[in-house]
Amino acid sequence: MSEISIIGATFYGNRGAEAMLSTTIGRLRETHPDTMFNVFSYYAQQDRQLVGDPAIRFYSSSPAYLVAVLNPFALLYGLLGLLRLRPLQRLCPQSVQALARSRALVCLAGVSFVDGRTKFLPFNIATILPAMLVGTPVVKFAQALGTFTEMPNRLAARMFLPLCRRVFARGAGTLENLRGLLGEAPNVERANDVAFLFSPDLSLSRRDETGFAEGIAAMRARRNDGTVVVGLCPSVVVAKKARKAGWDYAAMLADIVRAATGRGWAVALFPNATRSEPDVEHNNDLPLLKDVLSRLSAGERERVIPFTGLVNAAQVHEVIATCDVVLVSRFHAMVGALSIGVPVAVMGWSHKYREVMELFGQEDMVLRYEKGEAADVLAGLGDLVVQREARAAAIAAAAPAVRMLSRRQLDYVAALL
Repeated sequence: MSEISIIGATFYGNRGAEAMLSTTIGRLRETHPDTMFNVFSYYAQQDRQLVGDPAIRFYSSSPAYLVAVLNPFALLYGLLGLLRLRPLQRLCPQSVQALARSRALVCLAGVSFVDGRTKFLPFNIATILPAMLVGTPVVKFAQALGTFTEMPNRLAARMFLPLCRRVFARGAGTLENLRGLLGEAPNVERANDVAFLFSPDLSLSRRDETGFAEGIAAMRARRNDGTVVVGLCPSVVVAKKARKAGWDYAAMLADIVRAATGRGWAVALFPNATRSEPDVEHNNDLPLLKDVLSRLSAGERERVIPFTGLVNAAQVHEVIATCDVVLVSRFHAMVGALSIGVPVAVMGWSHKYREVMELFGQEDMVLRYEKGEAADVLAGLGDLVVQREARAAAIAAAAPAVRMLSRRQLDYVAALL
């Protein structure tokens, strides 16, 4: 029985990461149904509670575990192999042995080795180094990398990326960054985000049905009576960046909701990152949703359909599919909309949004919102509503080629199996 290890994504928390993880497991099972999966998760305990699949084992990839266990024991495992003391390798932790047995370590990080994120460099390295130490090939699935102008990031990327068996660039910008750093390195190629191959039937996590069916029914009722339903997916990542820059993202979102409902539209307010801890912001959009709702009057809230439960990736897809258009700040909410042909406008924070929207000819819908100015966002959203049929057709026409390039990375790992 073959094994594959996966790191850089969880089922709990960021539901975009869940979509990537579920898709990777589900699509590889289509060709290799007996494969065992070792998931190295930041939230290993919570993931075990959400997923009961016996062919999926969970191990920790928390920073503390990476530093105290996985990296040092992977080094020891590798040294024991060099010294031909292989029986002693069985004394290493099960996580290290599972990694060593694997045909590959698939890294599903959304971004890594990026300028301006120096504090994450040790984590970027620590997630892939153990596999290198035990001799397991590292395959970085499509993700945003670079730029590489800052010296610590440039040195780390030049050292570790060539050691990966494959690095898949998630767009033209990332590919250009990698070529500028590594030249025509044979281990670098283009692919699209694996979540473009997600479908709800691949979902592996337990659903939270609290208020969900009622919310979907309300959205359908609004559409049936001719009301335009606009999905709004905020991001706590953007909220934190706005806070640091001195402006109020939640206030801008409330203004957008106010303007949208004032035009007669209904707004479905939904998260793409959910955790049960009510006051924790990291990987959790629910406190932000509640903040936005608190800024609306009772009358304004009547035209808002909020989803405030612990929705999983499949449920997020269902919400998006029930909308006429969506306005998102979460990257994988954008991917979800594009993958099912729902017109989407984006308030993003990185080059990774534009390079994906360009694949569908929708880059004009990557909207400006500096300092909380909502005018451009509202103008773009208005255009999106008016043009929704033509844009849905353009997205549908581009989708097959995008999915084909997504499958490339799965085919590569399947060949290793």
